[in-house]
Amino acid sequence: MSNLRIYIVEDESLYANQLEMIVDELGYDLAGMSDNSDTAREQIVSLNPDLILVDVKINGSMNGIDLIASLDQNVPVIFITSFDDQATFNRAKSTNPYAYITKPFDAQNLQRTIELAFNSSTQPAEKKSEWEKDVVFENSFFIKTRNKLEKVAITEVLYLEVEDRYCTIFTDAGKKYVLRMSMGDVQDKLPSKEFMRVHRKYTVNLRKIKSIDTQDNLIYVNDAELPISRSHKEELLQKLEWLQ
Repeated sequence: MSNLRIYIVEDESLYANQLEMIVDELGYDLAGMSDNSDTAREQIVSLNPDLILVDVKINGSMNGIDLIASLDQNVPVIFITSFDDQATFNRAKSTNPYAYITKPFDAQNLQRTIELAFNSSTQPAEKKSEWEKDVVFENSFFIKTRNKLEKVAITEVLYLEVEDRYCTIFTDAGKKYVLRMSMGDVQDKLPSKEFMRVHRKYTVNLRKIKSIDTQDNLIYVNDAELPISRSHKEELLQKLEWLQ
C-alpha cells in the first residue's frame, strides 16, 4: 500500500515550500517537484504521479497550461495561480483540469480539492454518488481513511466480504477497509479474470488462492478459510484450469 503521489510545478519558492509542506502534512507522498516546464515534463512522464499541482506562470519553454496540454497522461490536474483574469482561465479550462485555484490558498481548501479531484476523475458520472468516499483509479483503490486517501493496489487485495450494505476489502498486508457499497458495485471495478465471487458473501483474488478443499467446499486465501457455494465451485475449478 502507498499514499497518493503528487507532483508540484511552482517557480515561486515561497509557494513551492508551502505546497510541499501541505502535501506532507496531509499525509501524501511528494512524487517530485520542479520550477520549470522542461524538467517537469520529463519527470512527470517518467514518475507518473497520481496528481499534478501546477502554476500557470513557470520557468522554461512552456507555461503551465502548455505543459499540461503537452502531456499524454490521464492525471488529475489542479492549477494554482495568481492569474484571475478570464482569458487565462479560459486557456487553462481547455486542458480539462479538475480545479483552478487562485493564490493565496489554505491547506483545508487544497486538501478538499485534491480529494474531490480523485473522486471526480476516476469514476463514471453515473456512479459518482456510490463512490463518494471510496474510489477506484486504474489498478488501485483510493480509499478515504480519516483525513487522507490511501492507495491500495488491486494486486494486494486478498478477498472481499459483504455484510448487509457494507463491503470489506482484506489485503495481504493484514489491513481491511470497509466500504459502504454493495459487493456487486465493488466487483464491477475489479478485473473479472482475476476476481471471482465464490459465495454470496465472498469474492476472492484467484491469484491469492493457496488451496481448495473440494470435499468440504472450502477455499484458503493466505490464512483465511472461506466457504465455496456449490453453485460456484465448478466454475471456480474450471477457471483455475484444475487438473485431476
